[in-house]
Amino acid sequence: MTRTILFAALAIVMSMASAAMALDNAALIGTWQLVENAMDKDGKPCPFVGRQIEFTADGKMISANMPMPFKYKVNPTSAEAEVAITKNPELKGMGIMLAMVGNSKGDWLKAPIVYGVNLKGNQFTMKVSGYTPALYKKKK
Repeated sequence: MTRTILFAALAIVMSMASAAMALDNAALIGTWQLVENAMDKDGKPCPFVGRQIEFTADGKMISANMPMPFKYKVNPTSAEAEVAITKNPELKGMGIMLAMVGNSKGDWLKAPIVYGVNLKGNQFTMKVSGYTPALYKKKK
């Protein structure tokens, strides 16, 4: 009986933790202006974050520094998130956003681009492995 109660309590805590990591896709949609650039250990800016990024309702991420719009996915499945974090362990504890070039119909488990993300109000943080986080503010 005690084990059942402990297991149930653990399941509730785990589900609350994963819900806390969920990213509100509707709040992400819009245009975001870079406030603080991501840098590597030598102080060089990250080429994978744009000065301005637009997230569209149809799942596209558009920026002037991207060769074409990327499709993106927030709130990946637990399997997709596990694969992403295994390849990018420094993103553990952040929300995960997966991205692919263009209209590719690839498998999200094999997404070539992984960002650690956090969205609070009008502030959006994107982290690429090997770089400090980039901070964006939503344009009105």
